Amino acid sequence: MLELDSHVAAHTMIDLAGVHARHGSLRDASVCYERGLAAMRELGDRHGEARTLAHLAAVYVRDGRVEDAIDCYESSLAILRERGDRHGEAQTLRDLKLAMHDFDGPLR
Repeated sequence: MLELDSHVAAHTMIDLAGVHARHGSLRDASVCYERGLAAMRELGDRHGEARTLAHLAAVYVRDGRVEDAIDCYESSLAILRERGDRHGEAQTLRDLKLAMHDFDGPLR
């Protein structure tokens, strides 16, 4: 039962992050996504971890934290490849490309 409650709490935190993001409260959104991400990692939910990383990356892009966004997208991409999620991989590659296009620093 604890795992179910932990999953519910993690998803609730991630849902709250989405509400903050939609309302432009990017700092609050990133804090909630980071907490949700920590919970997903603790639960060993790799799919949830990958999705949360991608959502967090999108908030980072909007907040001008493009280098942080790229790191999140790359981490998400590694998990999606590990899981064989070709659709998620394609979406994340698209988003990573867009983030890199906005990045003014040296590319890796």
